[in-house]
Amino acid sequence: MTIEQASRDAQFRAGAELFREYARHLGLDLGFQGFEEELGQVAEMYGPPAGALLLARDGETCVGVVGLREFAPGDAEMKRMYVMPSHHGQGVGHALALAFLETARGLGYRRVLLDSLASLEPALALYRRLGFTETAPYRYNPFPDAVFMEYRL
Repeated sequence: MTIEQASRDAQFRAGAELFREYARHLGLDLGFQGFEEELGQVAEMYGPPAGALLLARDGETCVGVVGLREFAPGDAEMKRMYVMPSHHGQGVGHALALAFLETARGLGYRRVLLDSLASLEPALALYRRLGFTETAPYRYNPFPDAVFMEYRL
C-alpha cells in the first residue's frame, strides 16, 4: 500500500469517487455541507496551495482517501477520511492520518480540526490514539451524535 498526494485530474476524480462511496457508506444526507458542489470542485477545495487530497493505493486501486483544506488561518480541516471496507484493519486509515498530519505540518498549519460521528467509533479511536482531543463545535453539523476534535501540530 502507498499513500500519494493528488496532483492530476484522474487522481482528483478517484478521490471524488471515494467521497461518493463514503457518503453511501454513511447513508446520510451530506447536503448541509454542500456535498454535491464539493464533488464538482475537489481539486479546487483540496488542492494546492492550501490543501491536499491524499489517496491510499493498493496496487492500481484507490482504497482510501482523506482531504485537507484550510478552515481558517493556521487551521486545517480533515475531511472525508474513508477506507474501503475490504481494507479495514490493514492500517490504511492510520497511514492516511499520519500522512495527513505530516502534510498539514508541511503546509504550515498549527492545528487540525475534524468533525465525525459517535457511531464511527473505529475512526474516533484512531483519532484519539493519534492525539486528537474533543473540542467545542467549530461548524454546523445537524447530527446529534456529532463529535468535534482537534490536534495541535
